[in-house]
Formats: sequence, C-alpha cells, structure tokens
Amino acid sequence: MNSKLFPRAATSLAAAFAAVAIAVPGAFAAGVDFAGEKVTIIVPFKEGGGADVYARLFQPYLSKYLPGKPTVIVRNQPGGGSVKGANKFQESKPDGLTAMACSTSTLVPFALGNDKVKYDVLSWRPVILSPRGAIFYVNPKTGARGKDIVADIKALQKAKLTYGAKNPTSSELRGLLGFQMLGMNNVNTVFGLSSGEQRKAFLRGEININYDTAGSYSRKVAKFEKEGKVVPVFTMGYGAADGSIKRDPAYPEMATMTEAYEKVYGKAPSGPSADAYVAFLHMGVTASKSLVLPKGTPDEIVDAWVDATKKVVADPQFRKTAKKVIGAYEQSYGADAAKVLKMATGIEPETKAWLKGWIKERFNHDM
Repeated sequence: MNSKLFPRAATSLAAAFAAVAIAVPGAFAAGVDFAGEKVTIIVPFKEGGGADVYARLFQPYLSKYLPGKPTVIVRNQPGGGSVKGANKFQESKPDGLTAMACSTSTLVPFALGNDKVKYDVLSWRPVILSPRGAIFYVNPKTGARGKDIVADIKALQKAKLTYGAKNPTSSELRGLLGFQMLGMNNVNTVFGLSSGEQRKAFLRGEININYDTAGSYSRKVAKFEKEGKVVPVFTMGYGAADGSIKRDPAYPEMATMTEAYEKVYGKAPSGPSADAYVAFLHMGVTASKSLVLPKGTPDEIVDAWVDATKKVVADPQFRKTAKKVIGAYEQSYGADAAKVLKMATGIEPETKAWLKGWIKERFNHDM
C-alpha cells in the first residue's frame, strides 16, 4: 500500500525527483587538477557512526578518481551533534580540497533554526546525496510479534518503551514523531547515546525500541531475529517521485509507519505531528547522507567532484563493498542533489512552530 503525502510535500518531492531524473554531464572541467594535494573529508561526528562509515567508504576511491589522484583523508571533528564540525566547515576554503560528510543530524538543527547553528546547508555545494532507509525494531517483551502490524501497534501503545537518542533534535527525532503519530505515547527517551551505543543498549536490554538504517540492520541486527532478541515492526518507507510513501526497497515485506497508521485508524495520518513526521522522512531517508563542498566552490570543481563520484559509484569493487551501506536507493548528484536537499530542509513555518513547541513540552528543550 502506498500512503499519499500531504499536498505541499507531494508537490515539492515530485518536483525534486523530476530534477533528479535529468542526467548530469560526466566530464569534469579542464584545468582542475589535485595532483600532489591532500583532500580532507570532514566528518562532524566521532569515528564509527553512519557518516564516518559513509566517508571512509568513498575515501580510497576518491583518491583514485579525483583528477590528479590526490591523497584523501578523513578527519573526525565531533561535537554538538555535528553542529561544531559543520560550523567550522562553513568557513572552509572553496578550493575543492575540503569536503564534508553530511547526515540527518546535521540537517535537523539547521531546518529547525537552532541558535547554535552558524552554517547554511543551502549554501553548500552537494556532490552526492544518498537515501538510506530506517528499520524500527523492538524487544519481543513489548508484546510485538512482527506478524500482524495492527496487533503490534496496539501492543506497543500499551507497552512501556525506552528509546535512545543523541539529543532532542538529532536524527532519532524521526522515531519519536512516528511514535507520536501512531499513539505510542508511553516512551522514555535516554539522551547521550550514539547510534552504535543505542544498538548495544538495545541488545543488552537497556532500551526496548530502536532503529537502524537498512544497511546497518541487515549487517548488525537481523542475525538476532533467529535468537528471539529482535522483532522488526515497521520502516519509515521511502519518498517516491509521485509524492507517495512506498515500502523500503531493502525490506519490501515490512509496512511503513504511515501504512501502519492507516491500518490501525482506517484513514491517512494528518495534522501537525503527521506533517512533522513527513518532514523528517525527507531529512532522515531521502537526504540521509551526502558529500558536500563549501559555499562558493566554483562550478568546475563541483563538476570534477561529481564526475569522480559517479565513477566511484560505477566501480565494480566499490559497488560490491557499498552494497550494504548504500543499498538499492537511487543516488542524486550536483544540482539535482541540491534541489533534493532544499526540499528536505524546507519545513513549513507552521509545522516548524508546532515542532518547536512539542520539543519544548516533551523534553524541556528550547530551540
């Protein structure tokens, strides 16, 4: 079942994907040469997280395909849920020698107008944007069995749930908004946990509901299903070109959160919590990971990076290595990626106001 997005979101998403469908020329501009140079990919998180894995996946191949075959290194600059590193990146020279691995947790504070944010996502020059699905799973002691989505939601509405997050405005907010939409209101949130720490806490029984990207779930969590420690319940789904939310291509047998809502309540979700959830679907899935260059980077350098990145993605060895990280999702590049990024961070003012109020009421956190 496909769940229709709300009209404004559907229109913007369809327009963005229509742009993505247009091919970008592959050849980079003559004269761009990084021979003998050192290229740094900033990761505004500590080692081991999703953005770090993403950057290190591309690192050796960019050294091969960027013009001049430069040395490419990854530098972790964590702090403030990526805000510290992103603020520093905002002032980087636009010479093609510095890029950043951007994540949902970088987009959210910008989209919500966090006063600590000094960076402007829309000023950056995207190279590649990679969607990543989100798989939600629970401890079987919650009463969910993974066989009947209506029964599972009703069980989770009654259960005492504990969920982990980095902070009140990090990428985990997508889950909290989905839980709110589904009437799963008895959720205690433990802050200060990275994605890897959340997963470990779940497996130790310290939290009982969690999510992972489709790739991380298949690599690190799915094996525990057979041991009876994990029950996958739903996904966020995937924003399609026609404005609908389709099932995740990595787990097409699983219902989406909006599909679960329709099955439980007999109608499509609506209202501010649903609008906020859709906004986070775009930031959390459609624009989950990306490589970006600093503001003011000349077109010829952006083109060189885009050309090199397309060659990386087409490389047979990269495709083999990246299969479980990037998955079956369509990548977008350059100007097309910029349009999708703009759509993903363009939360309507009334939705943003509701969301700020909800975060304040729920977590006593001022935006």
